[in-house]
Amino acid sequence: MQKPPKIFDSHAHAFPDSIAPSALRHLIDEALWRPIQAYHDGTLKGLLDSMDRAGISRAVVCSVATKPTQVRKITDWSAAIASDRITPFASIHPDFDQPEAEVERIAQLGLRGLKIHPQYMNCGFDDPRMIRIAKAAAKANLCFTMHCGHDLGFQKSDLGNPLSLRRLHEAVPDLRILACHFGGWEWWDEVVKHVAGLPVWIETSFVIGQCSRELVERILEIHPKEYLLFGTDSPWADQKAEVEAFLSLPLDEPIKRAAMWDNMLRYLGQW
Repeated sequence: MQKPPKIFDSHAHAFPDSIAPSALRHLIDEALWRPIQAYHDGTLKGLLDSMDRAGISRAVVCSVATKPTQVRKITDWSAAIASDRITPFASIHPDFDQPEAEVERIAQLGLRGLKIHPQYMNCGFDDPRMIRIAKAAAKANLCFTMHCGHDLGFQKSDLGNPLSLRRLHEAVPDLRILACHFGGWEWWDEVVKHVAGLPVWIETSFVIGQCSRELVERILEIHPKEYLLFGTDSPWADQKAEVEAFLSLPLDEPIKRAAMWDNMLRYLGQW
């Protein structure tokens, strides 16, 4: 019998215990397009229990700085929760003063990357403020994980569109970028035009069953397989169900296994 794959979830969330209940309620209440639900309680323990049920060994925990005053607190909390199972990403708001100094502090604390969310930050990927942070991150050997495409909590806009992602990559080509949601949630045709084929990592959260099978297969056909990752966006998806859905994709077994582990280590610079 074949051993189950080692699994690294490239995209998950958790909150400090003191704010997890209110954070989940707020995010659920703010969903504009359709109801959403949380599949764990939003705490670190809740995430780890979910990972155990799904057979997931490690996960990146993404935090988003929605205002400049949150940046240093997020850096400190991220450093405090790092473990052999949790790889936390800090976050820098584009209006944060002297982002280069905070990027250096983040790197010195041993953190691996930054989470960027254009809607919550009200800043496009090709905005000069974002490019400034991206250049500092690349210099410090940090990754970028970016929410790409539309977001359930916001009206549709151009923020997070695939073309702006491509422009960021062209402006800072040595930055390791993970474009969440297959490079642009509900911008799938634009992903084919502007992202598929680039040396940019993409992951599968909120894609399987939401993007048409034809487009999923088209993007997988074009995109370099070594730049494919598995992700869930937990707690907004059932990690166990996402593992099963990913394993059902029309990909060769070695490609699936690499996307669930080896490719993630390369993205993090640990390979």
